[in-house]
Amino acid sequence: MKAKLKPMIIIVGVVILLLGGTAFFLFQSKSKGKTATLSADAIAANMVTTNPIVTDLTSGGFVQITFQIQTDSTKAKDELTKRDFQVREIAIRQMSGMTQDQVKSPAGMEKLETDMKTEINKLMQNGKVVQIYTTNKMIQ
Repeated sequence: MKAKLKPMIIIVGVVILLLGGTAFFLFQSKSKGKTATLSADAIAANMVTTNPIVTDLTSGGFVQITFQIQTDSTKAKDELTKRDFQVREIAIRQMSGMTQDQVKSPAGMEKLETDMKTEINKLMQNGKVVQIYTTNKMIQ
């Protein structure tokens, strides 16, 4: 009887460990998928505002644009502030390849913001850009 009881206890213990481990990993993966909602004060604390950026467009004309750039930390905000000249260069390079129709369209602006975010994040060493918001745009 003792010989049969020992393997049964080991099997039950292994099953309990496997179920517990599976439950733990499922819980962890679900909690990572949730995004925390930040307060307006928390978002504002990590924002960088660009000076107006003016450049020409491939279709002729000019665009003047201002961005609010949200970072993930105050260290990232400080670094991004120091990299202002690089942010301006990225914005000018991206916009100078656009037409007026692209700059006017929501899809064109979304692509611009996404492309800028990707390029800026390649430069960042102390955090990352979370979101770029276009806060002012004038096309002539």
